Amino acid sequence: MDECRMSDTPRVLLVGYGDIACRLTPLLLDRGFAVTGMRRHPERAQLPELHEHSPQFTLVQGDAARVEDWHRIWAEGPYDVIIFTLTPTSYDEFGYQQGYIAPLRAMLAAAGDFDAEALPVICYVSSTAVYGERNGEWVNEETPAQPSGFSGRILLEAENLVLHSGFPGIVIRASGIYGPGRERMQQSILDGTYTVTPAWTNRIHADDLARAIEHLVLMRLADIEMDSVYLATDSEPLQAEEYVQRVAAKLGVDASQLPRSDRIGPRGSKRLSNQRLLDTGFEFLHPSAR
Repeated sequence: MDECRMSDTPRVLLVGYGDIACRLTPLLLDRGFAVTGMRRHPERAQLPELHEHSPQFTLVQGDAARVEDWHRIWAEGPYDVIIFTLTPTSYDEFGYQQGYIAPLRAMLAAAGDFDAEALPVICYVSSTAVYGERNGEWVNEETPAQPSGFSGRILLEAENLVLHSGFPGIVIRASGIYGPGRERMQQSILDGTYTVTPAWTNRIHADDLARAIEHLVLMRLADIEMDSVYLATDSEPLQAEEYVQRVAAKLGVDASQLPRSDRIGPRGSKRLSNQRLLDTGFEFLHPSAR
């Protein structure tokens, strides 16, 4: 941390304090950060096990879509880093606008509070839904983002707000996240309701996503030369059939009777490259979804 441009106890604000932020918190505390989580309903938050680090962690109530809440939260700072790990308020176009765009617009509207000489680093966790490929094409950060649905379009709009905000920014496009607490797919396989398609799938373990966020933020704070957009995905794209077979084998069930369809679903079909992330020296704990 002594190479960073910050004070002895740098401060980070985690906006949208959910599962990934919870996993990220102890990593940042171990690096010497003071961590504040911001959430509309903090009483519902899953809290990390912090032990002796707990004095350096606080969880505060705040609606990231409200400018007045940003004024209040920033007055309690300031912060060296703001990390957005947001979710939609509902799974429709309005919910994505409220969940992803409104918080950024509110933050930018409150930007007069920020010290222009020391703007915080903004790290925005987006999604590979910004890519619309449907035929198994290889995709990397240089691939033009041409989303096919409203979710990808809104996420791309959010990314552009960050990258053109004047703040030092990083965008991390995460693929499908798996790990403890994310068992919807497993349950549908157990129930026999999961539909197998011919699509390619891409996954990242929740712990690896948290570690990738930490890794890239530390690079940015240390003024290491880096890009502004990174794909966060493991090293092995899999066709859905193979991935389902792996999951089913772990669960001890027979996947052969699951329904199948020849149609590519709304998430498309693509193979994601994580080479740019690997080139930074990042190492996966879970290099493939097994």
